[in-house]
Parts: sequence; structure tokens; C-alpha cells
Amino acid sequence: MNRSACIDRLHNPISELLDKAGADSTHSCMTDFRIKQLSNPFRKEYTKLSFNPNTFNLNNMAFVPPSGVWCPAITFFNHSDDTLDLPSQAQYYQYLSQTGLAGLVILGTNAEAFLLTREERSALISTARQAVGPSFPLMAGVGAHSTKQVLELVTDAAKAGANYLLVLPPAYFGKATTNAVIERFYDDVAAHSPLPIIIYNFPVVCNGVDLDSEFITKLAKKHANIVGVKLTCASVGKITRLAASLPAAEFATFGGQSDFLIGGLSVGSAGCIAAFANVFPKSLSKIYSLYKEGKVDEALKIHRVAALAESPCKAGIASTKYAAAIHTAKAAGIEGAEEKLKPRTPYMPVAEAAKGQIKDVMAEMAAIEASL
Repeated sequence: MNRSACIDRLHNPISELLDKAGADSTHSCMTDFRIKQLSNPFRKEYTKLSFNPNTFNLNNMAFVPPSGVWCPAITFFNHSDDTLDLPSQAQYYQYLSQTGLAGLVILGTNAEAFLLTREERSALISTARQAVGPSFPLMAGVGAHSTKQVLELVTDAAKAGANYLLVLPPAYFGKATTNAVIERFYDDVAAHSPLPIIIYNFPVVCNGVDLDSEFITKLAKKHANIVGVKLTCASVGKITRLAASLPAAEFATFGGQSDFLIGGLSVGSAGCIAAFANVFPKSLSKIYSLYKEGKVDEALKIHRVAALAESPCKAGIASTKYAAAIHTAKAAGIEGAEEKLKPRTPYMPVAEAAKGQIKDVMAEMAAIEASL
């Protein structure tokens, strides 16, 4: 959707604005007004809107996700019958929402989204919305292999209560996934999406497809509803270039891991979307808040401990889920979390030999988390 495009399918925050405007449906001329968006806590300043009762112009309108630490929440299963454990999931989402995080990502990579059915994906978003209430920010992953599949997931996410979309490039056919293909894909998704879009750059899960900063900038300038990017390529250089090219009020650049959170913030990132937030959400949020308060030395002290503690999570989802089971899920009061947080088949749980190492490496970080 380009900056002169109009949409007639709007998610709740914008729809509420239209309702509050009380415009006469027979009045055809455009009316400019200033209004504080009451139902969207993610943008505090006043925004100039061009309003027509029949169409809504997105010019100058961009709902950028809030800065801070976001957690791509992991998934709980009943492995006896291979179903979702939604009660435990709701308990987990609710706990995370109270730890200082900026928001939750539902159906990210660490949620094992590609192992879930369409119905299960929708159920997780709905469960999250019910668990965290109407105003806590939710971003939904809608990765799939074709434009049609992604747009179906976009529709589901909007209906289930998401505020933002996290969109991987389709890259199953790696060599055929040219820049022209990727641009066409994001053009189509942006044109039809009722929600703001966050580009998800993760070469490891996309056949090596790696979006450079110039390409991301081009997409963001082309589409008003592309409002951010998650860089799991771990490039602080990209963060620097994107921050130099795109105003923070219109575009949020998030690191994809927490171990370069301060490095990213120092060059203009909005924060991070990090799997490690499943394990120590309070600590990562504290690092962010200390840095933003100018207490850089205090932030670095915790950050260095966190960077070492995060190391086992680099081994994959199984390690992250085990660490979350013995730390965050326990703090949330979820019983039997270690079993419920085993990955979905055919993938294997963390090896017994690795469990002791994970506990040892994370011990100092666990003490910090417990103190917050």
C-alpha cells in the first residue's frame, strides 16, 4: 500500500478513530483533524489524519511499534495427543506481559510457527489477546511460502487481535527468490494488509536470502504501512544505515538477538525482538530501560552477563524452551513446563547432558532476574 492509497478494511485502533470522528456518511469532502489515538497506546503524539467517511488516506499515517524488548513467545504442547496447551499458554503470555516487555510476538520462529496448522496459529493469537488484555501490543508472524498463504494468515491475525504483522520473505525456492520476487511479494502484502508490517530478515531460515539495508529502505519509503524490520542477521551496520535513512517516528529497526542490544541502541535501533526474552524478560527490559535513562555502565554490567548466559540458546529452539521451562515458566507458576515445552515432533528435546550446562551458564543471570 503506497502513501496515497486508501483502505476500507481497518483494524480496531483506526476503526475507533473513525467512530469517534462521527462524520456524516453523506459528506464527501475531506476534513483534516487532529486526534490522539486512544485505542492504540503505541503512538503517543498527535497525528494529522485525512478523513473521508468512505475512504481513509494513509498519508502521514504510520503506527510504529513501541521501542523496547519484545519477546517472540514459545509454544506449549500436550505431547500425549499433539495439541496446543492453551491454558498454560495463556498463563505464560499473561506473565510475560507483566515483566516490562514492550510487546509479544506470537508465531515467531521460536514459536515453531511453521509446525502449526492455520487453526492453531489463529488460536494462539486469540489466546494471547485474551490473556494480555486489549491494549498490550501483539505482533503476529505470518510467514508462509506463497502470497496467497500469507494473505490468509494476515486476515486471520487481524481477526484474532494482532496489532502488527511480522513478515518473512518467501524463500522456499532459494535461487528463484530474486529481489524482484521479494519486492513483488511485499508490494502485494502491503497493498492488502489491514495491519502495519514489520519485515523479518532471517537468512538462516530463508535459504540464505538476506535483505540489505538499501532494499529495506526502498520498501519502507514505498509503503506507508511497512513500519519496521527485525534483523536476525545480527548486522549492527544495517541498523546504523537504516537509522540514518528512515526517521524513527516512521520506522522501527529491531535487532534479532539480545546480545547486541546496547550496540544496536547506540546506533539508533528501537530495541530487540529476542528469543532470550523468553528466559529472562525482566533483565533484558532492565538493560533497555537503564540505557535509555543514561545509566550506560549499569546497563552494560547486566548486558555482559546476559550475553554470556544467552550462549546456550544459540544451539536452537530446544535449548531456549528448556531454559524458559526452568526459569520463566516456573516463575509464571506453570506446572510440568519442561514436558510441555519440548519441541513439536519430529524435533528432539534438549539432550540430558546439555541441561546441566544450561543451568550453570545461566546461574548468574537467574540471580539478577530474581532480584528484579
